[in-house]
Amino acid sequence: MYEIFGSQTKIRYTFFIGKHQMKTTIKSLSSSEAAPIFNWLLSYAFTSTPPVGEAEKFAERNRHVEGYTNFVVLYEGDTPSASAAAGPMTQNIRGGLVDMAGVFMVVSHPSQRHKGYSFKLLSELLKQMRERGNGFTCLYPFRESFYERLGYANLPGMIKAEINIHALKPLLKHTFQTKLELAEFIQQPQRYYDSVKRFQQHTHGMATFKKNYPPDPERHKAWVLTSERDGQPDGMLVYHLQGESPTQFKFNATRFYSLSSETRYHFLEWIARHIDQANEVNINLPAFEQPAGWYSDLKVKISTHGLAPMGRVLDIEKLNGLNAGEGSFSVRIIDPTCAWNEGSWRFEGQSGKLSVSRTKQAEDHLAIQGLSALVYGCIPPSRFKFRGWGAFSADVEHSMQSLFPPAIPYLHEYF
Repeated sequence: MYEIFGSQTKIRYTFFIGKHQMKTTIKSLSSSEAAPIFNWLLSYAFTSTPPVGEAEKFAERNRHVEGYTNFVVLYEGDTPSASAAAGPMTQNIRGGLVDMAGVFMVVSHPSQRHKGYSFKLLSELLKQMRERGNGFTCLYPFRESFYERLGYANLPGMIKAEINIHALKPLLKHTFQTKLELAEFIQQPQRYYDSVKRFQQHTHGMATFKKNYPPDPERHKAWVLTSERDGQPDGMLVYHLQGESPTQFKFNATRFYSLSSETRYHFLEWIARHIDQANEVNINLPAFEQPAGWYSDLKVKISTHGLAPMGRVLDIEKLNGLNAGEGSFSVRIIDPTCAWNEGSWRFEGQSGKLSVSRTKQAEDHLAIQGLSALVYGCIPPSRFKFRGWGAFSADVEHSMQSLFPPAIPYLHEYF
C-alpha cells in the first residue's frame, strides 16, 4: 500500500498494489464535485508536472456547463481511480442535425491503470449518454484500438496545408463580390459561432457543443475574418500571426471555411495581402479539401494535424429519418457494449430517407463498428472483413454502399 497527496486538491490517494482489488463504484458528479478530482488526473496525464494545475480554475471554467456536461468517476473503495466526461453536441449526419455526445477527459490514475477501469467507466457513460437522448458519440482517442473495442470507428482527421504565399499575388488584381469583416475573436465571439452554425448546415460530420465555453483572453487569441455574400454568412477564416521579425511571420489559419468559390478566393486574396509580412502560410483544413487545385505554383505540402477522431452509432433507432440512398439489407448487429443495439435489423431507403426496423432473422453479422463506418461514410464495406466487422457477398456490399454513399466527415470541434 502507498499514499499520494494531491498538492492542491486535498485528496488522499490510497492504493493497494498486487492482487488485492476493492469494490468499484461509478458516480456522476457536479462540476464543483468533479473539479479537484478531474484537475489532478488531467494535470498529471496531459501536462508537465509537478505542480498540478489549480482546481479553482478548473471549477470556474466548467461551472457554466453545469447541467450540460456529464462528469463521471470510478472509485475503487473511496478512492477516485478513473474519470470521463461527455458534453451534449449537435452533429450534421448526412445533411440532418442530430443529438451527439462528445467524450473527453478520459483519464485513470497511474497506479490504477491496466485494470480495465476506463473501459468499465466508458461502458457506463455510453449508457448514460443514450438515456439523455443521444444517438451518436464521437471522441479523440489516446489509442484507437482501445476505443474500437468500445464500438467506435475511425474518422478522418484534419490536414495541414503549407502553401507558397507568393503564388497568390495575382489575386490582388481581382475584384470580389463578397464583403469581408475582420475582428478579434475575443471581441465578437458570436460572429464566429454564427459562421460555424452556417457552415455546419452544409458539412457532414460537423459537430458543435450546445453550450460554449465563455471566451478566454489567454486561450482565444485569434483574428476572425468573416465573409458575407448576398447578405448571408458565406465563410470564415480564423488565423493568428506568429513571429518576431515583421517580414517573416507565420500566417497560421486554424479554420478556413467557405461556402462559395467567391469567398474561398477572397480569403486567399486576403492571405496574399500579407506577402510582405509573412513568409510561411499554414492552413488547417477538413480532409475533403484539395488545396493543390486552388492555384498554380502553391507548392502545397500536406501533413496531418492533431489526432484523428472516432465516431459511433449509440442508438440504432436514432438512424430513422436520416438522408439515404436506394437499397436495403438485413443484418444481425453485434454490439456487446451497448446491448440494446444487438439483434436483427433491416435498413431500407424510402424516398431518400432511411428506415430502420427490427426483423426476425438475418444471416449476415455486422459489428457496430462497421455500421458506424457506413453511417459516417468513410470506410467501404469491402474492408470490413479485414477488420473483423463482418464479411458479405458482393450484392450485400453493393446494397450497403448504395444506401450509405461514401462521404468524408469533418468533426470541427476538438475536445
